Amino acid sequence: MLYVTKCRQSRSPGFTLVELLVVIAIIGILIALLLPAVQAAREAARRSQCTNNLKQITLAMANYEQAVKSLPPGRMGSDCSDYYGLAPTSGANAVPDYKRQGTSGFVMLLPYLEAKNIYDQIGFQLGAIAPANCGIGPSTTGWLNLIPNYDQLFRTRPQVFVCPSSTDEPLYSVNNPTPVYSTGCYALCSGSIGPSQGISGAVKAGNTGMFMYIRSLKYADCTDGLSNTFFVGEVIKSHTAEGVNRWWIAGRHTDSLRTTDNPLNTPPGQGVVYGSNNGAFGSFHPGGGNFGFGDGTVRFISDTIDLAVYRALSTRDGGETNTGGY
Repeated sequence: MLYVTKCRQSRSPGFTLVELLVVIAIIGILIALLLPAVQAAREAARRSQCTNNLKQITLAMANYEQAVKSLPPGRMGSDCSDYYGLAPTSGANAVPDYKRQGTSGFVMLLPYLEAKNIYDQIGFQLGAIAPANCGIGPSTTGWLNLIPNYDQLFRTRPQVFVCPSSTDEPLYSVNNPTPVYSTGCYALCSGSIGPSQGISGAVKAGNTGMFMYIRSLKYADCTDGLSNTFFVGEVIKSHTAEGVNRWWIAGRHTDSLRTTDNPLNTPPGQGVVYGSNNGAFGSFHPGGGNFGFGDGTVRFISDTIDLAVYRALSTRDGGETNTGGY
């Protein structure tokens, strides 16, 4: 007898629509769980690079102080004013034009930050704020013409002055469409006297910190202790042309010279202001900002720090007793 065996066709069951949706939902949940961790890791790396930048800047300050026997001024000169007799505009003791530069102390540090090629092109002997040029339009046009190729030169943006977390424009045009200027993410600490005192001599040349107009201080002037004193901190772009954080220029409450008059991370235009600028330090890092201290350490300062402690950290000889907590 002949038997015929029927072969059954084996069929693997496929994914149903419900199962597919479940898998997609699980993958979505895993991504949602992992994404914050990835973003946090990236921010940690950016914050670490920012810390390294500030360490390089404070090390450059130490090398400069050792070589020159003083720190650079926060700004090379005054805006054609005779503050505390430090910059007479006439007479036998008149300060020469080349000492009336609006360039910041960061510029003086360039040879110690592997950027001597930029420094050598600036031409300090020509002056930047000659008395005859005061009052010529915005402070970012007329007097800068005294510096050869300034419009090209100040498009340079040394990465040591750039925080990787920053979303500010690398180049900013003050007077559209040209010239264009490079921005930075750090500012020297002038002290605790800020917009609440307007643009007085106390703000510019008589402040409580280590960097201000004209004056070149020494480490020995920091009697509060180098480990207790801000030298440099982070800044974010303001909403005004004067507050775009150009690394190569310094002014009261603007660009690369700031104070602790307003709390850390005070939003642009808020708090105590002068001409819409509050002169505050600020950061793109959540919860606070990095500051470089006189001893070369870099610490993350919480934006909930007590304002009195915050201001005390910006003074060089206030005699305050800081108990930490920042």
